[in-house]
Amino acid sequence: MTRVLGLDIGASTTRARLVTDGVIEAQAAAAGASMTAAGPDRAATALTALLAQLPELTGSLDAVCAGAAGAVTAPDTRDFLRARLVPLTSSGRVVIVDDVSLVLPAAGLTDGIAVISGTGSIAVGAWQGSTALAGGWGYLLGDEGSGYWIVRCAIRELLARLGSDAPPGPLGPCLLNSAGAGDLTQLRGMFYRQPEPWHWARHAPAVLECADAAAARITGEAGQELARLAVEVATRLAAPDGVPVVLAGGLMGHRGLLAATITALAAALPSSPVQALADPPVAGAVRLAAAAASDQP
Repeated sequence: MTRVLGLDIGASTTRARLVTDGVIEAQAAAAGASMTAAGPDRAATALTALLAQLPELTGSLDAVCAGAAGAVTAPDTRDFLRARLVPLTSSGRVVIVDDVSLVLPAAGLTDGIAVISGTGSIAVGAWQGSTALAGGWGYLLGDEGSGYWIVRCAIRELLARLGSDAPPGPLGPCLLNSAGAGDLTQLRGMFYRQPEPWHWARHAPAVLECADAAAARITGEAGQELARLAVEVATRLAAPDGVPVVLAGGLMGHRGLLAATITALAAALPSSPVQALADPPVAGAVRLAAAAASDQP
């Protein structure tokens, strides 16, 4: 019997899938347990809540794979996860990768480029044994095309309209109502008092769905930024024309952003087939955990 656990640890949501001999035994979801987005205390609380929803695991697993947002850019993430996951295994076999590295295996691919847009944004690629990353620097230094980035662009647009005495247009009520703010001054104050990316990324759908010319422009620019990440990865990999691209993340469920990204990729990588991820990324974590279990002596 082979028993493995896959974890997809994002900034907003963390998901678990427990699989025994290829059959899903249990699944669970909890708040984001990303160290970079939630901090150590909230991340520990979320991970504990997630594991508590599963059957007793201590010492019963052949392998665990955790795909964690920030695993590459925040080295303490690995120590944090290993301390909590190794005791669940009988072998000590714990694989920790960035959450974007779950996308290609979830799509059944070994080589290709994966682009994620959720609370943050990042792209990763694999080609004939080489790997490359682009983006993933977090909301203070990057995350272009992400949910946080989209909302910040919308707030900047509203502030620019206010500064020029222009009306807020449809974008004003779209974002103010979503955030629960009475006016733009209150919204700006909220943005500074609660700067955490997860708090603002959740309002991105309100921007993407807003019937405002600036919202349409922001959507198109987000697609361009995500396509740029894919091109950076393809260049670093020296991948040939036609390398497949998989789009994933919570915001790729929005048809407008998905269409904008596909359009931008068609111009930037015209020979590459593009697909939206059908299975959840946690399925990729399970596949990587199963591969690690099969490598054990």
